[in-house]
Amino acid sequence: MDIEQNSVQESKELHKVASYYNSQSKLSEEAQQLLHGKELVTQGGQPQLLQQVPKQQEKVVKPITKYNFMNDGIWMKVLIERQNYPDIINTKLEDMKIEFHDEGFHFSAPQTDLISYDLVILRTARKIIPEKSKIYERKGKIYIALHKDKEDDWWQLKY
Repeated sequence: MDIEQNSVQESKELHKVASYYNSQSKLSEEAQQLLHGKELVTQGGQPQLLQQVPKQQEKVVKPITKYNFMNDGIWMKVLIERQNYPDIINTKLEDMKIEFHDEGFHFSAPQTDLISYDLVILRTARKIIPEKSKIYERKGKIYIALHKDKEDDWWQLKY
């Protein structure tokens, strides 16, 4: 019997804060506007319209798939020809980003705030020295110069 009384008491407490819609009673004009709104919150208190918030567009990352690489002594150079990516022909080198790691790099060239072209090499054939690696441009080509940990020939870029 104690358990039933507790359930009844809990139900009474719950009904003090909950409201019910009686389908036979006439709705006020404000309530009708709320019910016919596009987005309605009906949980916890008075129904109210949510503020219309435009969805934020997600960033689109396009991969850079056309590139060359070459050994140059202590350097391994990755070449990206701008003509292969017309959308970034006018992107300034200063606006491009590169992160070097011990075994790879992440290059990003923004076309707009929402679109960028990326080249990610997670693991190079051998270790590089990030602090000495650099990026520069010559004759319409973007050079990513990876400073090798030790001078030797790499026959491939990726591990």
